[in-house]
Amino acid sequence: MSIYIINPSFIMKNHSKAHCFVKELKEQFDKYDISYSMVNNAAKYLSKIENDSIIIIFNDESVSTDENLKKLLYLAKNKKATIYPIAMDKETRKPLEIIADKQSYDVWEQLRCRDLSDDYLPLAARCFARKVIANIMPTMYSESGLIFISHRRLDGEEITAQLCDTLSVQFKACETFRDVTSVKVGEEAQSEIDKAMSESDAFIFIHTPESADSKWIQKELRYAILRNIPVLWVQIENADIHKLKFVPSEKPHLSYSLDEFKDIKRLTEITDEIMERTFDLIMTKSNVVFDCHNALEEMFEDKIKCIDSEKMIFNIDVKRKGYRYPQRDINQYVQLFGRTPTLSDKENLKKYLNRMNDHYDSSVILTDKVFTKEESDKIIIETYEDFMFHWGNYLQKPVSNRNSEIIISGAFSDGEEIYKQTLTDALVIFAKSILKSGYILTFGSHPTFQELFFEISKLIYPENCKEHLKMYISKWFEDKYLYSKEYYNESTTFNETEKNNSLSKSLTTMRKHMIQRKEVSALICMGGKIKKNKADEGIREEIALAIENGIPVFVVGSVGGCSSIVASEYKANGWQGLNDAPLVMNNEFAESLDYVMLSKQLLDYLSEKQ
Repeated sequence: MSIYIINPSFIMKNHSKAHCFVKELKEQFDKYDISYSMVNNAAKYLSKIENDSIIIIFNDESVSTDENLKKLLYLAKNKKATIYPIAMDKETRKPLEIIADKQSYDVWEQLRCRDLSDDYLPLAARCFARKVIANIMPTMYSESGLIFISHRRLDGEEITAQLCDTLSVQFKACETFRDVTSVKVGEEAQSEIDKAMSESDAFIFIHTPESADSKWIQKELRYAILRNIPVLWVQIENADIHKLKFVPSEKPHLSYSLDEFKDIKRLTEITDEIMERTFDLIMTKSNVVFDCHNALEEMFEDKIKCIDSEKMIFNIDVKRKGYRYPQRDINQYVQLFGRTPTLSDKENLKKYLNRMNDHYDSSVILTDKVFTKEESDKIIIETYEDFMFHWGNYLQKPVSNRNSEIIISGAFSDGEEIYKQTLTDALVIFAKSILKSGYILTFGSHPTFQELFFEISKLIYPENCKEHLKMYISKWFEDKYLYSKEYYNESTTFNETEKNNSLSKSLTTMRKHMIQRKEVSALICMGGKIKKNKADEGIREEIALAIENGIPVFVVGSVGGCSSIVASEYKANGWQGLNDAPLVMNNEFAESLDYVMLSKQLLDYLSEKQ
């Protein structure tokens, strides 16, 4: 699919505003690696227009249209290419006669409904860019995707209502869910809320001072984080972040006062800020499909082929094994989604495969936003990690790891909040992979991640979760434990270590007890604060303790923080002393965002060592 932007200078008398619009449009395309061409000479592109082309052209009937541009537009219409006319003001709402049946993107109206001047043209361009992205990346982003807004009625209902009302004006295609208006009278409220959460593309958490005391808010946050739904954390009136059991990042993405919502113009700006950050989160999360594609090709090699690159549909053809008599190959279709798949997505895939008139065993929609497998009409919705895990077990015999442990050491870094969810994503993926593979997951008692690991363990092993999870904590924090010792003993194999005469010595004692044991098979380090004195960085001490005991260490660099610095240092030294894994594997741990594949590589490495 190719994008062609007709240069405003080529077709407009007054083109300064259009060039401002194009400048921002190009920046958005560059940001998401979307290729495009600026058309200065229409004749050069006549042979390149196809039915999947996108033409972006500005309206201005005051200038006579170039004959070759007319030919290009006629050709685009005949080939049913997508044409986007853009009206920069009220006087140019009518497109050129050749494309008069096309609805213009009305920049003036976009600014009017926000009560904004032409100084905000880049904002209108960003909104338009999302329309184009939704067109060319349909499994990555949907302009009409569902956004779940989580708030507490006690002190957040009024501002949430104001936000939703403004959203409905400024982002008409977007669908929002809030329980007060979205649950119909007579419906079972909680089931409707649960359904909306499962179908959401993004989750906006309105964090008011009373939010943390609501068990329903905590449930909704837990659901979103465990299912990898992008969470935008909006803090109101400096609400206490330490009361929250679940957090998507270390700090809120945005913070406002209640008074700001009372000013109509400021509310308009807030709404755009929230949607801009939400879009960034969605697109950052959606990029996982490219990692999944790479992982599939690495796993299946020549047994996988691309059927439709735009729709991201692939065919897997693998010989069956484990049966005495000849039988046909396993024939499976896979479609990759960066956004949340919908019922219509399943229907569209079913129709697509029916047109192919092919015999196949099943088709799988892969996403990172669903926890439990969902199946209907031979179409299965499943997570990337579960798909890779089960195929990995089929292609190679799984190894029993009873009583063997893998330690995860993680903490948020000091980077930009929008990217800190990368660490949460990595923790969730590694934790699930470790537990599903039969290893015991062991961790130090970082308060941010305790509840996260408890919940993952309970989801995978609801009957005996504590046998698969081991937590170490120093008695130095005894008066600051998040939960009672009884709760810890119910949720995990709970280990307290002695309190020394200082915090640093107490932590060293805890780390030695946690790491230097024969049951530990590997240590995974990610994130962590960067300190002026390297000796104060906990990750470095844990790595040294593991190396001293002959335990292989793997450093995830892409989540930022101290682990990124440590990874760079070891890479420069050829990874000496850290583990005996191949250099390429260590390099991928340092640089890759594909945590599903990294966890698989780690488990394969440990399996070979056994």
